[in-house]
Amino acid sequence: MTAALCLLGYSAALVWFAPAALRHVTRRGLSPRLAVTVWLATIAVAVGGWTVGFAGILRDVLSHHPVHPVLGLCTDAVLALHHLGWGGDVALAAIGLCCGAVSFIMVRRIVNALQRLWRRSVEHAHAAYILGSPTHRPDVVMVRTNHAAAYCVAGRPDAIVVTSGAVQALSEPELAAVLDHERAHLAGRHPQLMMLLRAFAASLPALPLFPAAVAAVGRLVEMCADDSAARRHGRGPLLGGLVALADPAHTGGPALAAADTAVVARAERLAAPPRRGPLVREQVLLSAILAALVLSPVGLALICHA
Repeated sequence: MTAALCLLGYSAALVWFAPAALRHVTRRGLSPRLAVTVWLATIAVAVGGWTVGFAGILRDVLSHHPVHPVLGLCTDAVLALHHLGWGGDVALAAIGLCCGAVSFIMVRRIVNALQRLWRRSVEHAHAAYILGSPTHRPDVVMVRTNHAAAYCVAGRPDAIVVTSGAVQALSEPELAAVLDHERAHLAGRHPQLMMLLRAFAASLPALPLFPAAVAAVGRLVEMCADDSAARRHGRGPLLGGLVALADPAHTGGPALAAADTAVVARAERLAAPPRRGPLVREQVLLSAILAALVLSPVGLALICHA
């Protein structure tokens, strides 16, 4: 097989079969930052493999010298249309236009979805500053409502929103830990990352990798923010704040709420920190998967060219 076909096959395998395996190895969230990196690397390799693979096939077709018999037959069949006169030329043009249109539509859908999510996020942050009351904490506004919640929104500028119900429900150490959890989201650009993943998932819902990544990465970035806040304030205050804010209601939209995702798993993780042995084993496994993801396309290209 040619390198292009190998890359296409490898990318298809990642899109269809990687989600189940990645969910299994990252389910415990012992090393959430590394787990997020593995998910993002899988998406990058899959998208890059498809792009490079199609570009390679297109190059072979246009050069009229495909390096693989299957591509040769396909090329000959396509170019044979040219010998049918103007009708064949029209058919070739139609094929080219259809391929270009499908590619353009897919890219445009992703861009439109990302723009829509970003616009909603900016509007949400702007509304928070208008409707909320400023606090003595930087970038934190308080909205008066009995519902206890705290969340962050990316915008211009970013906003951390805490309700008066949350201020009443939480002790000062718990409130400080919860707000640092939200600052960790903004510092890590987690809202923007989730927007990008949701744009891919909304535009390509039939491809399992992207919806699976939204759920898994959303859970893992919450654990990343938990770790950041726990390092500064301890696990106890953050766990207390998480339990106090846990509620079946969701903030919705582009916000990342402190107690809106995987509450039970995160509470168990904070209550019982992972032991060193399981943590090291997960880190080694994830590092090996990451290395395999990055090196496999290179190995496939070398083998297929041999």
